[in-house]
Amino acid sequence: MTAIRMTLARFLVVFLLMAASAIAGDFNQSAQNGFRYGPNLSWRLMGNTPFVWGQWLPQAEGSLRYTWLEPLDSLNYGAALGMNPTYLRMEASLEVSPFYGGYTAGLGLRPIKTNPQLEVTFMYESYLYFNSNLEMVTSDVSGSGRIAETWNADYISDNVQKNDSVAWDYSQLFDFGASLEYFFKAGSLLGVEIHYVLSDITTDFEAKSYDYKRNIPIFNRDFLMDLQLYGRMAFNENFAGVFETNYLRTGYLRKGGSVEKESLGYWMVKAGPQLSWNEGMSSVTLQFGGWKRHKSRSYDGSISQQFLVQLEYEGYFSFPFSRNFAE
Repeated sequence: MTAIRMTLARFLVVFLLMAASAIAGDFNQSAQNGFRYGPNLSWRLMGNTPFVWGQWLPQAEGSLRYTWLEPLDSLNYGAALGMNPTYLRMEASLEVSPFYGGYTAGLGLRPIKTNPQLEVTFMYESYLYFNSNLEMVTSDVSGSGRIAETWNADYISDNVQKNDSVAWDYSQLFDFGASLEYFFKAGSLLGVEIHYVLSDITTDFEAKSYDYKRNIPIFNRDFLMDLQLYGRMAFNENFAGVFETNYLRTGYLRKGGSVEKESLGYWMVKAGPQLSWNEGMSSVTLQFGGWKRHKSRSYDGSISQQFLVQLEYEGYFSFPFSRNFAE
């Protein structure tokens, strides 16, 4: 019976990859096509899963996002961004997944019309974790287990939604980011982005928790560094190739001469085709890739468990721009 329940649970997780509704913390591959100056309202579905079940916990997220882009040049609302866009960004979103739900709000600024172009951002994130209060083994201490034994899909899926877990865990994060993007003709771009994230998660367990959005164990009060390199090569107005690489690293804690929490991290690489239509207002992106943990002793799975596939849909709602709102 236990095996049957586990099989059904795994099937449900994979099914939710395609059916759930939150924004991923990664590069928004369709924003450059879909965004217009002024109001932007979009919805997005994203899911990924490993080719072989094991260490990676599949992700399923969906979101409804509102973004206002205030042009710094004399441009009309409703105009496409084009090359070298400059704007003040005001943004908010609602997010949900099988493990958490919440909202984000923040600001961004691209003040200089140069190529490459710099944008600085600040985002506040607030989430409720659903019946998922887990105690993670966060340091490699002899006799008390290893992080490689608990930082995997089996451990998490076996322990979430248990009777002894709390109904809610509250988290808030403060994300300071900066990106540098180089724009090519016909919608192509190459960018690098860095985020410094301060995290605060309430938990009954002393100083141990898990970030389901970023898929990594973290301290209940922790910091994270996220470095991204990404790009989009447009072949025509409908087809493009996209890629993204991420490196995520957490903080560490020492008390006296002992390590209470070691720094953890992983790399991820994804690439694939993107199909867009309706003047970039709708898009589907399919990516294949893999991931690898920062330390070999933090991983006890096979190479086949490190390969991923990710599917994403994003659609933008049209606004009737009969005039320039700024006039």
